[in-house]
Amino acid sequence: MRVRATVFSKTDAGRVEFVQRSAGLSARQRSVLILIDGQKALGEIETWLGEEEMLEAVEALLRKGLVGIASAPAALPARPAAGTAALAAARDFMVAAARKHLGLMAADLVRRIEHAKDESQLAGVIGLWHVSLRESKTGKPCAEGLLAEARALLA
Repeated sequence: MRVRATVFSKTDAGRVEFVQRSAGLSARQRSVLILIDGQKALGEIETWLGEEEMLEAVEALLRKGLVGIASAPAALPARPAAGTAALAAARDFMVAAARKHLGLMAADLVRRIEHAKDESQLAGVIGLWHVSLRESKTGKPCAEGLLAEARALLA
């Protein structure tokens, strides 16, 4: 999966930020937050920003917990919730990959992954996990494959 083909959606915090403007977003970040609708892929909403600027804005929104990777485009039926064993396996897999490729920088991300109680909470973290892996030296070549494996564990 390429990032441009990824569908992002606003989290509850993102919907609140849309109205309250309390997270201190830059104009660029706010514009991207407004354009993210949970239906269009990132490449479809990229209008006036270059790819690098768009990715920087999305990464900032992910880190602030304002957006997450949508579990499925709106046109597709939602899949059933992952079982407890699948959720635990996905968490363990994500934690191991974060520690391997991010080292000490993984501490906060690992904490977020471990505290995810259900699939929707884990889905809110998976975007940040994926972007962090993509930005790391050793994780960049395998980030897309790791994301596919994590999603397969939840399927």
